[in-house]
Amino acid sequence: MKLDKRGTLAILANVCIWGSTPVLLKELTGYLPGDPWTANGIRYPIAAVLLWPALFLALRRGELGRRVLLRALVPAAFAFVGQILWAAAPYYIQANAIGFFIKASTIWAVAGAMILFPGERALLRSRRFGIGLLLAFGGLLGLTASSGAFSHEMSGKGVLIIMACGLFFGLYGVSVRYFMEEVRPMVAFGIVAQYVSIGTIILMGIFGSEGSIEKLSEDSHWGWVLVISTALLGVCVSHIFFYVALLRLGASITSSFQMLSPFLTYLVASFYLGERMQGGPWAWAAGVALVAGGLFLLWAQEKIEPHSPDRRIGAG
Repeated sequence: MKLDKRGTLAILANVCIWGSTPVLLKELTGYLPGDPWTANGIRYPIAAVLLWPALFLALRRGELGRRVLLRALVPAAFAFVGQILWAAAPYYIQANAIGFFIKASTIWAVAGAMILFPGERALLRSRRFGIGLLLAFGGLLGLTASSGAFSHEMSGKGVLIIMACGLFFGLYGVSVRYFMEEVRPMVAFGIVAQYVSIGTIILMGIFGSEGSIEKLSEDSHWGWVLVISTALLGVCVSHIFFYVALLRLGASITSSFQMLSPFLTYLVASFYLGERMQGGPWAWAAGVALVAGGLFLLWAQEKIEPHSPDRRIGAG
């Protein structure tokens, strides 16, 4: 398999967006204090509505059959739980630390991919993939240790939340590749987003703080700017890029490459929120190792064995 330019561009765009999103979500907590349920109950439905035109066209093409809708329930379940934990994390842990601990998803994604996808097992014999993983994990560990992510501002509850979030997001990516492989990425996420939105609206109604939406409107327009921007970019656009990368590059490379996002989160949080992380040259060296590891991971895609679509999802 040669370098997939479309898949490579998709994962680069996805990492850039998801690396910045924790910073915006952290700022959003100031407008919805102590209420992740409302934050999620607004953001995901906005993203879901934005995808209605794509679903309408898919319906006219006959692509929204019963089997597709049923198979989408599996990744939707993983995404639903993961999204709840993701929205709750900024209330318990600082933005730069979120980017580190969420990478537990890589372990589960790579393990699941090796079990389910024979074509990706070729990566186990790839020196490039091995070097990329080592550099990325080493850089991630170095950045974590040198930047002060393990600070007194973190709670044990926050760490558990974001680690559990990594588990569900890791399995989410694998399930997308397994169950939605023959569905267009925008359509696939469009279906998943509708399911997840229903759940987030229900939870907002049950657990959301009364008056949160009114308070969001009263404080300033900036709160709504954060809500809409994180819905459009952090949910809708980024997930479409994620699906494109998953279906073109595989779950192993896509999930492993996302280890670069904490370095971007660190930079954005430092400049935008003023969350200073000590480490100096060591933090930068770790960041360089992360970037180098990411380049090796992208290079390793040439070692993936081409797969033949043996599970065609029909419209019926």
